[in-house]
Amino acid sequence: MLAAGYGILAVAAAVVVLTLPSAVRAAPTNICDMGVATYAANSTFEANLDRLGAELPANVSAARATGGYAVATVGAAPDLVYALALCRGDVNASACGACVAAAFADGKRSCPGIKGATVSGPGDGCVLRYSGQSFMNFLSTEQWQVSEILWYPDHATDSIKVPDVGWFNAAVAKILAALVEHTWATTTSNATAKKYFSTGEEEFDPKIYGFVQCVPDLSPEQCKECVRTIHDQAKINYMGNSLPWASTYSVWCSLMYSVRPFFGGRAMLQLSPPLPPAVDTPVGTHEPGAGKKKSVAGLAAGLACSVGVLLILSVLVFVRFRRRTKAAETDHPLKKITRAQCMIFDLPTLQEATENFSENNKLGEGGFGTVYKGVLSDGQEVAVKKLLGTTGHGLDQLHNEVLLLAELQHKNLVRLQGFCLHQEQTLLVYEYIKNGSLDDILFDTTKGNSLNWEQQYNIILGIAKGILYLHEDSSLRIIHRDLKSNNILLGEDMEPKIADFGLARLLGEGHTHSRTTRVVGTFGYMAPEYVADGNVSTKIDIFSFGVLVLEIVMRRRNSDSGDHDNVNLLTDVWNSWTKGTISQFIDQSLDGYSRSQALRCIHIGLLCVQPDPDERPHISSVIFMLTRENMELQPPAQPAFFFGTESASSSPSCGQRSYVYDRYGFASVSVNDVTLTEPYPR
Repeated sequence: MLAAGYGILAVAAAVVVLTLPSAVRAAPTNICDMGVATYAANSTFEANLDRLGAELPANVSAARATGGYAVATVGAAPDLVYALALCRGDVNASACGACVAAAFADGKRSCPGIKGATVSGPGDGCVLRYSGQSFMNFLSTEQWQVSEILWYPDHATDSIKVPDVGWFNAAVAKILAALVEHTWATTTSNATAKKYFSTGEEEFDPKIYGFVQCVPDLSPEQCKECVRTIHDQAKINYMGNSLPWASTYSVWCSLMYSVRPFFGGRAMLQLSPPLPPAVDTPVGTHEPGAGKKKSVAGLAAGLACSVGVLLILSVLVFVRFRRRTKAAETDHPLKKITRAQCMIFDLPTLQEATENFSENNKLGEGGFGTVYKGVLSDGQEVAVKKLLGTTGHGLDQLHNEVLLLAELQHKNLVRLQGFCLHQEQTLLVYEYIKNGSLDDILFDTTKGNSLNWEQQYNIILGIAKGILYLHEDSSLRIIHRDLKSNNILLGEDMEPKIADFGLARLLGEGHTHSRTTRVVGTFGYMAPEYVADGNVSTKIDIFSFGVLVLEIVMRRRNSDSGDHDNVNLLTDVWNSWTKGTISQFIDQSLDGYSRSQALRCIHIGLLCVQPDPDERPHISSVIFMLTRENMELQPPAQPAFFFGTESASSSPSCGQRSYVYDRYGFASVSVNDVTLTEPYPR
């Protein structure tokens, strides 16, 4: 019955939306949350989503006091569904409900099985956001960060005839700026007014119509920051062009202009156009005594006028060319990386290199792109990453990856060599790493665990050096957020290279941590404070590194216990550590020195997976521990995500026994009855 009701609403939407003002965009824009979990057909989560899709449209229709806005949740964890819907302020109640219903249906159809989507409804009449993760707490004072807002620009692909492109751009800028300022300043003092909603009309030729809107739950300051940010993004598209329409929207705010009326009712702001660009007009003078002097003077004046006009036209053409060039350069976010040492490839070159992206050249496929091996005309081998889509979080993450990699140069990071932008296609060109990923080699039983201990140790140390560069040595402080075995590629001599910076996070100068409402990464590698509260610091990479170290030494995945009774690698290692049987799990063929190194790496790995981030060492300390074999280590406490039946912690503060390593194995000795301090301060 519930599904039937949902279907009826969707059909009603298709009918009612036809009554909306003429749309500028033919179809809704759908953004799938590729970084979140998925759900199965006919699951509890899908039932909750369908129920929400049936109830929320009616709630939004009834919410005229808040301007067609509603939030709702349905179900219980882990199948809880959160949703937000906001209709454009001019849309009436029935059309509002129909738009939201259609957006639900389109979101499910476009993002099947994905626990999150953002949809711009038919005719841009509404915006819908649903997710399996809570997102409204992003508006709290301590979590609000304008830089974390994901916005989605869209614009016409053709141009229109206008008196002057620069004048038209000035007119667009004027109406949007006026609407931005008017929108955040609106209040609910007027019962008939829509909070944070403004429309405008400007007497240009052609007329320009615009609207700006914020979610009513935003504070005035948040609304102002949001709309100013997306206006800056919109400028990238419309400046230097004569586009008939352009829009930028996010979950929290949106704006749009068009040369066609697209909203209902009279515009709230009536604006006059800006003054036209000044044109110098030559002024003639008349002197007494006409005759030949007058004719010569007239001829000279005419010639001078002609030369002047030609010069002015030349300057205008040059300025317009520069503007168009500048607009073209800023039209795509990837153009920003041209300041770095990256080549720009054309599509035919990459098609030839990859044999037209042949399946035989396919190296792998991820959530946002497929990677192919290519050979350039000079014989150089490359890896070409082809983006699967051109909108949404996938594109946003790809841009993030490119902008970061273009700035980073380190032997333990995958090197970006260039990119290609061709119409709707985006491709990245990386150095080719012939040995594949650590995941493939370490856990593929068909390859017989081909890594020897020296290679394993060098991989651990190389990963640590790459993280050190990201955290402390690069010009940007970067947190990777997705360190795992299949994001470590192995180059010549099995040298590790950290890859996939799509989820990386920058920390501003002077900042040591931040918080996010969008937790992304891979379970099993994510630190507890990040999973639970969204706390982001360099210590979440340290936790992931600790898991990697234990996986490398034990040659076992964290999420796969094999024949063991406990549920994950951390539990197994900790139980063996506390029982003093950890050496049984190390390769028995190792000699005394190699066994000592392996045991030391396990110790360091346990220190890195402590539940309290303050108890985890900084990466500089980790490298010191790895390379200074005579340095005594703090005893580890019980790791995070331990699933044993008892808590055998070994971390009292004073009189603690400190573990040390000799050349023949593991021993426990008492050292001066004190706990040693790390060589680098936290």
